[in-house]
Parts: sequence; C-alpha cells; structure tokens
Amino acid sequence: SIINAIMIVLFLTGSTATIMVRTLRNDIALYNELDDLEDAQEETGWKLVHGDVFRPPSTSPLLLSVATGTGAQIGTSLILTLICAILKIINPMNKG
Repeated sequence: SIINAIMIVLFLTGSTATIMVRTLRNDIALYNELDDLEDAQEETGWKLVHGDVFRPPSTSPLLLSVATGTGAQIGTSLILTLICAILKIINPMNKG
C-alpha cells in the first residue's frame, strides 16, 4: 500500500509539474513577444498585479499581518475540531 501511495504522489506531482511548465512556457513566450514589439504598451497577466501582490501592507506592520493570518488559521482549526468533537465525529478514545 505504501508503494501505491508513492506512485499516486509521483503521478500527481508529475501532472501538476507538466501543467505548470506548459502554462509558464506559454506565458513567457507571450511576454517575450510583447517585449519585442515596441508598439505593445498594454501589459497583461501577472504584470498588471505584481506591484500589488508583492507590496508590504501599508496600514499595519508585516508582523501584525502574519500574526493575524496565523491566528485565523489556528482559530479555524480549533473551532472545526471542537465542532467535530461535539458532534461525535471524532472520538479521542478511538486510537488509530
């Protein structure tokens, strides 16, 4: 069963990698064509949003943003676990 799990992981990893490589190769070719053309002034795709995506938060420090995101993730996990325990979906007495 371990070999089956490893084979599934390798297959899914290969499939994802293939899709990503094809997509990135097409995007890079498109961007290189746009760079070659001097009259193409409008940018497309990630070039439109890369300034916003990689910009640090302006209203609060970065540490506060990280702490908020981590706290939200831990809080959500805690609440979902408690709800599952209350509904007897999970039982700590059943080990394994």
